[in-house]
Amino acid sequence: MHLRSLVAGLALLGIAWAAPAAGGTAQTLDSATFSERTRTGTWVIKHFSPKCKHCRSFQPKWEQAVAALDDVQFGEINCAQNEQLCDTHNVEAWPTVSVFKHGQQQKRLLVGDQTKEALLQYIAETAQRPAVAVLGAGNFTEHAGKGVWLVKHYSPFCPHCRHMAPHWAKAADEAAAELGEAGVLLGEVNCIDNRRLCEDNFVDGYPTVNLFVDGRFVEEMLVKYEFAPMKEYMLKLPGRVKSGELAAKKAVPVVANDNRDWDDAADAADKAQESGPAEKLETDGARDAEPKSEVSKANEPKPAETKANEPKAEVSKADGEPKQPEESYNPDGEVITLTKENFAERTASGPWFIKFYAPWCPHCQHLAPEWTRLGASARGRINIGEVNCDEAGQLCAAQNVQGYPTLRMLWAGESAVYKGPRELDNMLSFVDSMLAQPRAISDAEQLQTLQEQSDVVFVFHGDAGGATARAVTAAMRKMFLAGRLGIVKDAGVAQALLGAKVAAPALAAIKDGRVVTYAGALSDADALREWLYAERFPLLPEFTRENADSLFYDSDYLVLGIMATDQGRESLDATREHVRDAAMQYQQWADKQGASPAAVRFAWIDGSKWTSYVNSVFRVPAAEWPAVVIVRPSEDQFFTHDIRGKKIEVSAMSVFLAVRAAVDGRLRAQSTRSIFVRAAKVVAQAVVHVWSLFFGSLIRAAVSLAVLALLVYAGLRRASGSRSRRSSFTLVKAD
Repeated sequence: MHLRSLVAGLALLGIAWAAPAAGGTAQTLDSATFSERTRTGTWVIKHFSPKCKHCRSFQPKWEQAVAALDDVQFGEINCAQNEQLCDTHNVEAWPTVSVFKHGQQQKRLLVGDQTKEALLQYIAETAQRPAVAVLGAGNFTEHAGKGVWLVKHYSPFCPHCRHMAPHWAKAADEAAAELGEAGVLLGEVNCIDNRRLCEDNFVDGYPTVNLFVDGRFVEEMLVKYEFAPMKEYMLKLPGRVKSGELAAKKAVPVVANDNRDWDDAADAADKAQESGPAEKLETDGARDAEPKSEVSKANEPKPAETKANEPKAEVSKADGEPKQPEESYNPDGEVITLTKENFAERTASGPWFIKFYAPWCPHCQHLAPEWTRLGASARGRINIGEVNCDEAGQLCAAQNVQGYPTLRMLWAGESAVYKGPRELDNMLSFVDSMLAQPRAISDAEQLQTLQEQSDVVFVFHGDAGGATARAVTAAMRKMFLAGRLGIVKDAGVAQALLGAKVAAPALAAIKDGRVVTYAGALSDADALREWLYAERFPLLPEFTRENADSLFYDSDYLVLGIMATDQGRESLDATREHVRDAAMQYQQWADKQGASPAAVRFAWIDGSKWTSYVNSVFRVPAAEWPAVVIVRPSEDQFFTHDIRGKKIEVSAMSVFLAVRAAVDGRLRAQSTRSIFVRAAKVVAQAVVHVWSLFFGSLIRAAVSLAVLALLVYAGLRRASGSRSRRSSFTLVKAD
């Protein structure tokens, strides 16, 4: 009763509550509608089967609960028709009732033909929570200015906040009656959306829980942010209110740093950075200890020790013009002929831009003079080379050359294929963009300029001339990512841009409207490279000629949303949103399972630009767009149907379930290879078997297979018109 009165009273105040709109009836949900409907609010979901006698017995009690409660929403899923969806919800028996809050399933389930009382108790304990007001800059003073408020300040990107959330909710649940009687109200503020308000509320880290009396800050909740201590603190508030202690208490801002995203060590590091060299500080585990940027001269590498082919970490000017490294590549402005004998040695150091060609190829002949001019124009900037693939066929095959000419940039094992116009200015622009230097960032406007040039940008907080900055810059340059890097020296600017106070040195990626902080040791080159690989793409990039190779060959599975751009902007945005939501669901699921979300990537492809390719390789005609294809590049396979044998529906839940089924090996695959190549493979295997049976000779079998393979290859080459040589863009392995 106290809880209902509290909810009703607060609703009259016009505050935006986290509780959902009133229900009253149970909605029928399925794989296509579940994700969209349950994205917001609190839902009580019944999983059932029409043929289940326990479900029929449970139905009247379910209907009574639906009719009696109006502060949650109810839904029903027929598991006979939505088997995959019910499996995802861990349903092992019917009926099963589960609670979802803002799209997230709660751990506790109610299984079997339970009594009405048991159902209502389950809903009360799992779904119904005390009203928590969503406060912000627009309503904080108006509502928190009266009465006693305990307010949680958080960031949706903060791992400590996510860890705290269930503890906070459970403590609030169990203290609800006592808090309601004493008139103590609960609220929460998203500090990413209300940064200035959080600063005014003495918030210097996430999460922070502050107590306010009549709008006046009284104290910070200085307890460990776990269930038991928070509940104990909450249960003491009614007595403190009754005694008048809080009304008379003076505000004494105190920083508690045991459960924050940063601590006093960060402040000490800032002060040490200003005052000069200091001993290395240890933090509470937010990241591995890093060497300070201001190391003594004795520990700095001497000029003579610098590798000849490693550029120094230099920062571009604020206008964004790339500054060239001091090291000089291609000193003579010439094109270097590379062969199978000297390729590995020559390309082992420094950046290279290499042309793989065949002398008889008309496109290669046309490019030859432009490539010579490029060698002269790129003098001192990048090494220019060329490989004759007629003379170095194995080398070209090892470099995955599938058409002539192929223009590939290499540096320390990393590569990027150029697929733009083969004209001097365009190729020079490509070189400049790939070798661009990091930029100095001193305000939000400069960061926005950097973001306008890329969907994903990286921010390094620390001294640009320090050892760590040089190591990070060198690693990113070799991956051709340094042009996306902004270096922020000022701690205040870094906090404003990243939404949290971070101790230098630190590295973060900004993409999809969120900040992803690198938590490993910046001195660990392998871990850093793996993280950069995982974060260099946005959640749902557009599939282009430039990123096609990276998307395909850096992924175990690539989920392609084929968009019908000619059907209007509204349709395009809706389809992209479904695929993006599926990507987010899969990433969250993979994180919980301990799997790497980088193994499965998502992208969208403009069908109007790739009509022929989509139709010929994946056999999805334009009439069936929008559509979803799951590609497995390493096996030349793709999937267009779900586990029921139907086309994968373009909805977040359907795509998510199909991806999981594909990864688990439960979907029927199709091959990107032509029927002729597959038939030739079968015939070749049969010939080997027959020869072995009749002649018992492995040598004869091998010779036969080789001869047959040559004949098939010659026939396919003639039939396809040498497609592989004419095309410089092959998205899956060549037949």
